[in-house]
Amino acid sequence: MSPVNPANPADRNPANPSNSTPPVNPANASNSADADKSKLSQAVQAQFSRQAARYEQSPVHARGEDLAWAVEAANLTGVERVLDVGTGTGHTAFAMAPHCRSVMGLDLTARMIVSAASLADEKELANVQFVVSDGASMPFPDAYFDVVTTRLAAHHFADPEAVATEMARVLRPGGRLVFVDHVAPPNSSLDSFINRIDWLRDSSHVREWTVKEWIDRFAANGVDLAVHREYALPLDFRWWIEQAATPEDRMAQLIQMFGSADEEAKRTFHIQLDDLGLPVAFALQSVVLAGNKRG
Repeated sequence: MSPVNPANPADRNPANPSNSTPPVNPANASNSADADKSKLSQAVQAQFSRQAARYEQSPVHARGEDLAWAVEAANLTGVERVLDVGTGTGHTAFAMAPHCRSVMGLDLTARMIVSAASLADEKELANVQFVVSDGASMPFPDAYFDVVTTRLAAHHFADPEAVATEMARVLRPGGRLVFVDHVAPPNSSLDSFINRIDWLRDSSHVREWTVKEWIDRFAANGVDLAVHREYALPLDFRWWIEQAATPEDRMAQLIQMFGSADEEAKRTFHIQLDDLGLPVAFALQSVVLAGNKRG
């Protein structure tokens, strides 16, 4: 399977019901190219281009139990067109594929999409396709998809308002939206702590927002979300920094921050230290949100 090329008419024939690729809006495609010029978007592309191979086999992304929760929250019946935003190497798209008509995976980073398309071929999933595009300006018509998902990607969105607006725009009225990501606690000091931690580990990290901020953001675009499940995402410290190829100077700062964390931070993020006071493991506060577009 090769990634979809929005410029190729053969990849976008809405008149052919056997072709699951949505038609493309050329105006949005050009806006996507402009959005790619932002520094944050470039940082995301650079980071995930380097680390794409790691994400193909990442246990958190490929086998996390939240994959099943996301499928559950989507309420699929087998006839839906699904869009997965920030698909990475495609694991959420693959989980949805057996339960719906078709899945389109979208990601800003071309190297991730190449990996996703290769994995789809290995899995012999004929109803999954991928496209390289910015989630803040997607090349799809209004109300095209029945279900829109995003999983473990939103903390990298350079313009979360624009992405939320676009996700709502391409979702049909009454359609289902499923959001999965780690989030910041409502406590401002804990918010600052975890966002600093994640940025030190990976400079393409933009922000963990609170659950309320995401619910309000989508509500402003006509999508009413509610908490489907809250959970702690456990992470091995060594694996976590190796996954992002964290530089040594930043790793030293992370070790210092975990080691000196106050009791509230240790409880909230389940921080485990060894006998020398070095971080062994911790957990990110995470959520599955789900709901429907009004209308």
